[in-house]
Amino acid sequence: MIDLVDELILSALSKDARQDLNEIWDFLRNYGHNLSLEEIDSRIKTLEDEKIISRYTISIDTKKVSHKIIRVVLVTFRPSQHLRSRVEGLKKYLEDAPFVLFSGRTRGGYDWITIQVFASPEVADEESDIYRNLFGDIIQTYEVYDFSPLKEPTLNAFTHTEKEYKKFLNEWMPPFIGR
Repeated sequence: MIDLVDELILSALSKDARQDLNEIWDFLRNYGHNLSLEEIDSRIKTLEDEKIISRYTISIDTKKVSHKIIRVVLVTFRPSQHLRSRVEGLKKYLEDAPFVLFSGRTRGGYDWITIQVFASPEVADEESDIYRNLFGDIIQTYEVYDFSPLKEPTLNAFTHTEKEYKKFLNEWMPPFIGR
């Protein structure tokens, strides 16, 4: 089980996995934690050993590489006695697809939301046609939106702690709301 310090270390590493221990030490001090460099290093090794940190990866500035199409797919299912088995096939397709960034079942107006990334509109449209042919028997509505993000895609939000959220919100809280 990880504690708040581990969560802060994960948050720091998610922003830059190549930073040195001194930078992580500074980050932790900003949140009121004073650990030695050896303690920080030990905690990182434990997080790796316990597979909480499973790998280190890169973040690409997509503005400096060829343009990608980010597509949001919103699906509702039609009632079917075969829905359960067909959804299993859909899950397998989406888990195996290299272009799927996120995908999952939802509660609310849509049954399934998928976020995909493609090299071109032509490839995105071809996949859309194949998807609808493969799973059209269970699809009631199929909506597709090409998305231009204001902010680059990142998974860092998953690693932020409650303290970090509160610190950010307090910095942006208008004076008329009160503190």
